[in-house]
Amino acid sequence: MAIDLTGITNENEFYTHHYLSAILENDLKDVYKEWKRREEEENISPPYAELRSLAKDYFAVRNRLERERRPEARLLRQREFLATLLPVLGYVFKPELRELDDNTLLPIIGEVTKPNGAPELWIIEALDLSGENSDPLELTLCSCQFTDAEEDNKTLPETSLSDIITRQVFGRTEPPRWVILSSDAQLILIDRSKWNEKRLLRFDLTEILNRREVSTLQATATLLHRQSICPEEGLSLLDTLDENSHKHAFAVSEDLKYALREAIELLGNEAVWYLREKIHEKVFGRDLARQLTRECLRYMYRLLFLFYIEARPELDYVPMKSDAFRLGYSLESLRDLELVKLTTEESKTGTFMHESLQLLFEMIYNGFPLEQASNWPLTIIRSTISFGCLPFALTYLILHARLFLIVLRFAIKYYIA
Repeated sequence: MAIDLTGITNENEFYTHHYLSAILENDLKDVYKEWKRREEEENISPPYAELRSLAKDYFAVRNRLERERRPEARLLRQREFLATLLPVLGYVFKPELRELDDNTLLPIIGEVTKPNGAPELWIIEALDLSGENSDPLELTLCSCQFTDAEEDNKTLPETSLSDIITRQVFGRTEPPRWVILSSDAQLILIDRSKWNEKRLLRFDLTEILNRREVSTLQATATLLHRQSICPEEGLSLLDTLDENSHKHAFAVSEDLKYALREAIELLGNEAVWYLREKIHEKVFGRDLARQLTRECLRYMYRLLFLFYIEARPELDYVPMKSDAFRLGYSLESLRDLELVKLTTEESKTGTFMHESLQLLFEMIYNGFPLEQASNWPLTIIRSTISFGCLPFALTYLILHARLFLIVLRFAIKYYIA
């Protein structure tokens, strides 16, 4: 069973999406096995179980924060929980101030250092004064976090935490490799080597601790734990996962290249057969090969593009959150059909899948509902339309030309080959 990553957002592909959804679970088995061994032999509770046990305290703190508006009081309440959360993840909760290269001070609540004393990981606290679950990266530091009265000649950075991390933390002479940004609602894991592309892992504490799904808690505890990020010796688990993610991405690219070539050959051969046997057009003495190659490639690009946007619902290009679209029109809705064994001639020569794809192509290209639907009575729109999508008129989605692969009707066997 795949890991349930609900509550964990893989922004800008910190790891590849396919790796997280299909491969990560296998790469974490040794970690889970070691946790189980320590629990059975040493009676040490695994980190994910300790994380789950914090749910009651977390929501009690959240309830108090909803009623509290004073910055100092909010900071105190937030730290009540973070002081119990960080030890579960292997860190020491220790609020301190760190001087940056521009003579400003940065409050941190935890740190991991290298043997020479240089920082390897900083845990930075974000205080959301609005109580509206703001993005911690967009928040600024609060004066109540600056508690050392002896540092009168020092100041706090005044820009957003995103800018502080970019310019002043990672811009230090000796910057930390890792940053964990923490608030009352989220934990954000940032790797300096990926930060230029804003690639990060975001953990929604409310979602994760409310659901208490075991696989989600296991993934959260593993990916955020000190032993996974900054082990006392050896290569970090997160670096190993990153290496595996890159290797798998390369392997998938190679597999995709050969699968794409085979798919183009199948479509092209079927097109030739259909022209010759069904439409009775000549297939020799014309520049058919070049035209078919171009149009088969275009057809496959359409499919790859649709696979991508359906796999990335956060882009909001297609309404994957709508059951009507997901179960009735999407590529995902055709998965079950792809698994069906074709035992009769009728099932092998049917064109349902082809017609479904053509309908989906038209819906993405033209948008839905169509422009003329704006003149429909409101009662009809409400009763018949439960989703919508904007037109996406990319070159390889062009439908108004008389393409071979539109007028042809491919048998279902070529989609399930």
